Amino acid sequence: MPSLKPPRIRVRSYTVYYGYGPLQGIDQYELAILEPAGWRAADIAHLKARGVKVLAYVGAMEAAPHVVEKVRLQNRDLLRVEGKAWLREEFGTYVVDPRSTLWKRHLLEQLTELSRAGWDGVFLDSLGDVEDPVVAPDTGWLLSATAELVRLARSVFPDKLVVMNNGLWLLLPLVANYLDGVCWEGTLSEDELKAPWAQLTLDTLLQYANTQGLMPMLLSLVEPGATSDRQLDYLRQLARKFGFLHYAAPCDYAQGIRTVDGDIVRGR
Repeated sequence: MPSLKPPRIRVRSYTVYYGYGPLQGIDQYELAILEPAGWRAADIAHLKARGVKVLAYVGAMEAAPHVVEKVRLQNRDLLRVEGKAWLREEFGTYVVDPRSTLWKRHLLEQLTELSRAGWDGVFLDSLGDVEDPVVAPDTGWLLSATAELVRLARSVFPDKLVVMNNGLWLLLPLVANYLDGVCWEGTLSEDELKAPWAQLTLDTLLQYANTQGLMPMLLSLVEPGATSDRQLDYLRQLARKFGFLHYAAPCDYAQGIRTVDGDIVRGR
C-alpha cells in the first residue's frame, strides 16, 4: 500500500476575491485568490507581510473581447463549435484554442510578469472548458494541448503554487504532477453532493490528496437566505471529513467576500 503524501499546500483557510483591493477581512485567511489587475503592489505586499499567501487569478483558456483584441487573436486562435468561435455568453468570453502560438506567448508573458511581481502562485481558471460536452468530438487532442498550458505554468512557477480550477474528470489525470492543488467549483449543494457521481468525484479527489499530496479545494456560492446556515454547515463538515479546504462566497466573486467569522464585506 503506497504511503500517504503530505499536502503540498499547507494552509487551513482560503478566500476568493476578484474585485479591487484592499478589502477588509482578506487578511483573516491564510491563502487568497485574487484578480491581479485589481491590486497595487503595496497592497499585495501588505497581505504577504500578514502571512497571507496570494495566488493570482489567470484565465488560462478564455479571453474577453478586449483581450482578444490586445493579443490580436484571429479566428484560427479560437476554439470552434459547429464552425463558429465558441463564445461563453454567460461570461462574455471566447474560448481559446490551446494550440494557439499567440495565446501561449501571451500566457507565458502574463505568468512571467506575475512571478516577477512576487505572487505566491497562480490559480488557473477555465481549463475545465475542455470537458464540456460541446467539444467532446475533439477531446483527444484538446486534453493534451490543454495539459501543455498547465505545464507552462509550472515551468514559470517551479517552486511556487499552481492550482487548477475544475477539469476534475478528464484533465486532472494528465496534469496532477504539475499541480499543488485542484479546485472543485460548483453549486456543491447537499443534494448534489450526495449524488453517486459527486461521491465518486470526492473519492477521486481524496485519492489524489493521499497519493500525490494535492490539496482539494471546494468552492461554492452560498448567498444569504433561509437555508444558507445549513448549506455552510454542510460544506464545513464535508471539508473537515475529507481534509479539504472550502470557501463559500456570499455573492459574485468581484463584489465581496465572506470573512472567517461569517460576516459579509462588500468590495468597491
